Amino acid sequence: MDIKTKALSASVLLSSLFTQCHVYGQQQTFNEVSTNLPHTVLRLPNIHPGRDTVYSYAKSLLTEALRVTEPQYGTFELIISDQETAQERQLRSLEHNMLDVTWSVTSTERERQFLPVRIPIMAGLFGKRALFVKEGDVRLKEVKTLKELQHFRAVLGYDWPDTKIFRANDIPVLETTYRASFRIVSEGFADMFPRSVMEISEEFANKSLSNGLAIDEHLIISYPSPIFYFVGSDNQALAGRIAEGLLMLFETGKFQELLLAHANFKEGMTLLDGRTIIEIDNPLLSEQSRLALEKFLPEFAASDAVLQFDATELGAPAQVVKQ
Repeated sequence: MDIKTKALSASVLLSSLFTQCHVYGQQQTFNEVSTNLPHTVLRLPNIHPGRDTVYSYAKSLLTEALRVTEPQYGTFELIISDQETAQERQLRSLEHNMLDVTWSVTSTERERQFLPVRIPIMAGLFGKRALFVKEGDVRLKEVKTLKELQHFRAVLGYDWPDTKIFRANDIPVLETTYRASFRIVSEGFADMFPRSVMEISEEFANKSLSNGLAIDEHLIISYPSPIFYFVGSDNQALAGRIAEGLLMLFETGKFQELLLAHANFKEGMTLLDGRTIIEIDNPLLSEQSRLALEKFLPEFAASDAVLQFDATELGAPAQVVKQ
């Protein structure tokens, strides 16, 4: 099956996203270009410290998805919010007409409140968590199972789905803010700060965040946790445009090329090599999002661009364990 066929079959998987407004039926076909299309201004969240590269990738991918759909939907302009806001507040801003698009790890609760575009923009790597530990702390070297991991306390954000995921797997969690999490581990009040393999190296390079910390060399905590674009619950037309654009990019291979060109993706793939992976459950993942992961992740891995990528493949570290 070629990439075009795969991308089109993926649109069937995502059809539930569009049934309420029949986006495809109401919009022009790719071969019909109107001379009276709108100009759309879209407001995006601001950059979080330590996540500049991830932000840049998500913004670039969104820009490309909007650009390739200009013949059907019109021109666009992206406006960045002046203020840095926490993840949950970004989502709430969609409903209060303060933002138009954001991106976030998903959960059933978020999908009830906001409208997801169920295409995993980071190829599932945000569910692969490397661990910040206190500098010199090598205790996790002896951990091989979930039962052993449950003796260590993680620190996570107040409003993060990850907090509920870890607790559902009986891993103790101390809740705090993003910035405070680094200090809490460095001062010994928690044992680990789990971070996506796509962001931990960039955060480690920021010494204002990572002073006194090291990246554990032994473990990866893994769970299904895709990042989706989200729009307001009543903005089906925008969700349809973004999904249509992403599928077009996937069909041409541009989506995969953007991901592979992302330095944090390459670093994340490398971090998986040689570490023990402890898999945990994600009870917050909807069935539709689980199906989206099952559909897209194999197709990412099978695409020509990814097949030519020379770093360690997903799922190929030394040992994988699940309790």
